[in-house]
Amino acid sequence: MKLLSVTLLVTPVHYNIDMSFTYIEVKDKELLNRVFAFRYKIISQTKAYESYYKETTFQNNMESDKYDKYSIHFAVLNENNDVCASVRLIHNSAIGYPTENDMTFDNTKFEREKLGELSRIFINQKCRNPKATKELIHNLNKLIYIKMMKLKIEYTYGALEPNFLRLLKIFKMPYEILGERQNQGKMGLRYPCILYTKKLAKENQQFI
Repeated sequence: MKLLSVTLLVTPVHYNIDMSFTYIEVKDKELLNRVFAFRYKIISQTKAYESYYKETTFQNNMESDKYDKYSIHFAVLNENNDVCASVRLIHNSAIGYPTENDMTFDNTKFEREKLGELSRIFINQKCRNPKATKELIHNLNKLIYIKMMKLKIEYTYGALEPNFLRLLKIFKMPYEILGERQNQGKMGLRYPCILYTKKLAKENQQFI
C-alpha cells in the first residue's frame, strides 16, 4: 500500500494531561510514520482484522490508506516515547468517508461542511485494562473535542463492532446506530454510527 503524503508542521503540539502519557496532535512525518507502524502492528495481531491483513499489501510494515491525507492524526506516547494509542479525525475529505463509502444507510441529513469521521481507534494490548483504556479514551476525547469545535464539526461517522460500540458508550462516547450491521469492506461486520459533538460534550461536561 502506498504511503500517502501529508502536509506537516515541524513541531508537534503536546498535551500533558497526566503523568503517564503524552497526548499529541501529530505534526511531523517521523511520528506519523510511527503511528502507521503502530497501526500495522495492531492490525497484524488482531483476529478481527484478519481478512483485511491477508488481503492488503503493506509497505515497510506500515498501515495507511487513501483517507489519511484528509485526516488529523492523534497519538498517545508512553514514558518510553512509544506510540501506545492512536486515532484519526477525517475531515473535509474530497473522496467522502469510509463509513458512507463502504456501508448502506441514510446519510442525507448530514451537512458535508459539518461532517467528519473518527476511525483507526487503536490501543496497545498492554494498555487494554479498564483503568488505562478509560484514561486513554477520555483524554483523547478531550483532544478530539477541542479540534472538532475549532473545525465546527457537528457530527462524526464511525463504523463500529458491537463490543467496541458498547465499550465506547461506557466511556462516554454516545454513538448512535444509523443502519443494520453489515460488512465494511475488508474490515468485517460493523454498525454504521454517528457521534454528535453536542452529545459528546453533554456526556463530558469537563470538556466545556
